[in-house]
Amino acid sequence: MINNPYTPYVETLDATDEFRWLAIAFEKNGTYCNIGEETEEYRVFWKDVKDKCINGMTNSVGIKIPGTYFFYLNFCPILSQKDEDDKQRKRKTFNFPRFVDIDYEYFWMIEYCKYNEKSLIAVKGRRGGWSYKGSSVATHEYTFYKESKCIIGAFLGTYSQGTMNMSIGYLNHISTYTPFGHIRNPDLKDYFVSQHQKDIGGVKVWHGYKSSIECITFKDRPAVAAGKSASILILDEAGLFPNITESWGFTEPLIKDGSTYTGIAIIYVSAGDMDSGSKYFYDMFI
Repeated sequence: MINNPYTPYVETLDATDEFRWLAIAFEKNGTYCNIGEETEEYRVFWKDVKDKCINGMTNSVGIKIPGTYFFYLNFCPILSQKDEDDKQRKRKTFNFPRFVDIDYEYFWMIEYCKYNEKSLIAVKGRRGGWSYKGSSVATHEYTFYKESKCIIGAFLGTYSQGTMNMSIGYLNHISTYTPFGHIRNPDLKDYFVSQHQKDIGGVKVWHGYKSSIECITFKDRPAVAAGKSASILILDEAGLFPNITESWGFTEPLIKDGSTYTGIAIIYVSAGDMDSGSKYFYDMFI
């Protein structure tokens, strides 16, 4: 039973594999769609998929998930252990996420934050896939919303770059197997923009969504993000963030226009990291 005031109430989560129909097809066939690319049927197919990625999907028993969760389930492989015969060696490979209740709540809470000028701050268990989920939200924003700006930040570069690499992996998967891919220029490991140049009467002009994702590190630089703007701001491993209070003072304006929130922040810490920056994270949490 899901009884969270920020998510739609459901008594039981039934027929959830219906939300993963594209992932199931890909696992079986190695492709999402076997329809010829030059056909009207192909265009209709992907138009419907894009609508579900943006507006969500309702299954046969009336349960709805937001578009971000549909996108995550079907287009964002994560490193996980796949269900295998007990006699086989257990190992992690890239597989599509399974539908789980905590993710149902997570993505609905993200949706709530977007439309209610809120942000999400959470204490999580370790190895819960929060970096994968956070990077999928940034990837979704970049892919479907023009001129969106996503920032992935952490105190240490290993954490912010690790989450950034997840987004890069998702985008490469999308570009390979769907029509939603964007040309990235520049295409750097810590910053890329959805744009390309066209020659218009001898003048080079930038075209494209012009959405972007940037990876930044706050170590010894609490004001590094000052002056930027973000529709999605991710602060990864906030418990290892001794200057998070000062950094947040410079960073919160990124998701605001005056007193109005125009973006959301997703801030999380692993429960086991209760030293270093945890007392500052606690001040933010309450």
